[in-house]
Amino acid sequence: MNVPIHKDSNAGFALVETVLIVVIIAAISGVGAYVLQQKNKTNSAYSSPSSLSNSGVSPIKPGSSASVTQLTQQDAQTEKSADTAGDVQVQQNATSANSSISNVGGTYNENNL
Repeated sequence: MNVPIHKDSNAGFALVETVLIVVIIAAISGVGAYVLQQKNKTNSAYSSPSSLSNSGVSPIKPGSSASVTQLTQQDAQTEKSADTAGDVQVQQNATSANSSISNVGGTYNENNL
């Protein structure tokens, strides 16, 4: 009896799979190395002596509770100074000679007569 011999047509598939896996691992490693390099650049910018001497602020790791506390305090200080400046402007307007507030209710300024 003659049995037909089937030739294996998948003989080179293992080599293609191996090359594909090596290419994928190389791509993932390359992207990882790039991300790590960018992260190191960012971290060195936070801890460089020139940036610390200019700002007068000690290095705080971004995203830490200390950095959140520092940002909250800076925000509160900014709001306080803006509120103070607004209050000063309102008081100056209220006490100026040409203020409409001094003429409310039918009163008038005798100095302008």
